[in-house]
Amino acid sequence: MCLSILSLCFLPHVGFSAGLLQSKQNPNLELDMVDHQVHVVLNNGFSRTELIQSFHNRGEQPTEAIYSFPLPKNSSLSEVTLEVNGKKLQGEVVEKEKARKVYEDQKAQGKDSALAEKNDFKSYEVSVGNVRPGEDVRIRLLYYQPLEIDLNIGRYVYPLKEGNTDDQKIPFWSVDEELQGSFSFDLELHSAFPVKDVRMPRWEQQARITRGNPNGEEESGPEVIRASLSVNESANLSQDIVFYYRLADDTPARVELLTYREHEKEDGTFMLVFTPAADLQPIQRGSDWIFVLDVSGSMSGHKISTLADGVGKVLGRLSPEDRFQIITFNEHAKDITGGYIPATAAPEWIQRVKSLKADGGTNVFAGLRKGYRSLDEDRTTGIILVTDGVANVGETAHARFMDLLKEQDIRLFTFVLGNGANQPLLERLAKASNGFSMNISDADDIQGRLLQAKAKVLHEAMHDVQVKFKGEKVYDVTPGTQGSLYVGQQSVQFGRFRGEGPVEVTLSAKISGQPKSWTVQADFPTQDTEYPELERLWALSSIEEVMQDVRLNGEREALRNEIVALGTEYSLVTDYTSMLVVEDAAFENEGIQRRNADRVAKEEQARAQRAQQPSAPKRIDTQQTFGGSPAPSIGNGSGPVGPLFLLVLAWMKQFRSRRKQV
Repeated sequence: MCLSILSLCFLPHVGFSAGLLQSKQNPNLELDMVDHQVHVVLNNGFSRTELIQSFHNRGEQPTEAIYSFPLPKNSSLSEVTLEVNGKKLQGEVVEKEKARKVYEDQKAQGKDSALAEKNDFKSYEVSVGNVRPGEDVRIRLLYYQPLEIDLNIGRYVYPLKEGNTDDQKIPFWSVDEELQGSFSFDLELHSAFPVKDVRMPRWEQQARITRGNPNGEEESGPEVIRASLSVNESANLSQDIVFYYRLADDTPARVELLTYREHEKEDGTFMLVFTPAADLQPIQRGSDWIFVLDVSGSMSGHKISTLADGVGKVLGRLSPEDRFQIITFNEHAKDITGGYIPATAAPEWIQRVKSLKADGGTNVFAGLRKGYRSLDEDRTTGIILVTDGVANVGETAHARFMDLLKEQDIRLFTFVLGNGANQPLLERLAKASNGFSMNISDADDIQGRLLQAKAKVLHEAMHDVQVKFKGEKVYDVTPGTQGSLYVGQQSVQFGRFRGEGPVEVTLSAKISGQPKSWTVQADFPTQDTEYPELERLWALSSIEEVMQDVRLNGEREALRNEIVALGTEYSLVTDYTSMLVVEDAAFENEGIQRRNADRVAKEEQARAQRAQQPSAPKRIDTQQTFGGSPAPSIGNGSGPVGPLFLLVLAWMKQFRSRRKQV
């Protein structure tokens, strides 16, 4: 059912991309983007992305370069370095207003400086002051993200295409996405479990895939998979890059624990990942499906025609016991079916759906409200919201959306098209309703993403998921609530711990109303310096939970101060902190501590040590029973995803990448 509706996501799109911002009032900017280099490392549950963008001033006056790129999901922008004539300046995180003031002062004095800021949920914007005539400057950015495994498939996205959803940005800026030099992308996958296949949609012919051990020698067993591609001329920054990897078929369900603790006198940080089996039963009874479709102006052109085609295909694939309703929204919401329609009448509606037109603003609230007010209490119902934009018309407060969800107990599935949509709101709505949110890039392999979505929507889920730690060693666990887990999903939590030794970890949930629980034992170390990056990931997750409070209840000084404290302590760019790059003397004059310089040094040392050895599993369940089985499982399924994995396996085999065989 959802398999076809999401086909709307693969379409040409005209809009902003990553690139050089240029004021429409001053179109004579004489800056060029030269080379763009990207290096990615995927290792044990998180990714590290480093990008280097070079600029050249071909004019006769010093000028400011402003570079924008889409906000990567759940990312922590942690390093910004400016290189001018061989001199490197490293950034420090400062409260946003102060960082902007110091940057403007340094720029006015003709000093080398840079500033990285977060533009809400939409993008990062990096300003480089005083690019001098004939001069080349390089800006280096580094961010971390937790990785997700879904139906045994890992997915990494390097976002470049913006979503054309920033109403204030569109009329003011034009974006130069063209590179005058080369584009290069290199990715290393360090996997603790064997990898069967990899895929880079749309880059199958250009990408080079190799396998080897950490020292580059070809071998079997633990390995590093490297993917690289390059464009030497006429490149632009307008297309996301997506990398998929499929773990071996016999990869077990598991519980993994990564820890960091510099020494015994300080508390430690952990990341806990449950990957349960997924023998969750299909939903057999007839259901009602309410499609809430965005037909606002940003969906015009190919988007609306592809949406219509996708919905038309869905209508032809519903089971005879199903019913459907179609609600469209732009500035207002409209029930175009006039209530529920039996699935047997679907052919009559296909042409009507294909006649949909797109224009106007985006009143998401109106569309959802109409859907929620047409429920039949005697039927199982799911609402599928498809949008590429932000709530910019009508009710926009997060609290009002949450109040709407409380009116009915119904699953909401949100499908977020591209970059730039209000991901925090859409994810929160889905989680609060025991549904799920799925982000779709225009560079995704749509067939695989839809298989994942279909499996989730049409099968049972684990509801009221909770992870509890027995003992006082663990505190500040984030996220605090898990919501529901669907087929193939993982539970990922971060936290802090004091002391050392054993702690009991229990995951509990309800499946079809029946309570289930699984318990394992973990050991916290006296010292473990392998993954210092965990501290930033924990802080980022903690900040996002505080930001949810801000978005729901409004900004309060205590919440703002908490975010500023976490951002400056762990060197993260947030809504209230920025990364400031100035000369050492300016940092000293402003009394700004060099926290990030010390943190970066520890992380670089740890990365160098990890690079010399294979990635090892961090399982904590291997010697214990988990739910009555030798390995963690739910029901009677084998492996982490049960029979549903066969569909995804067939997809990956059909589209297997060209790669160098071992």
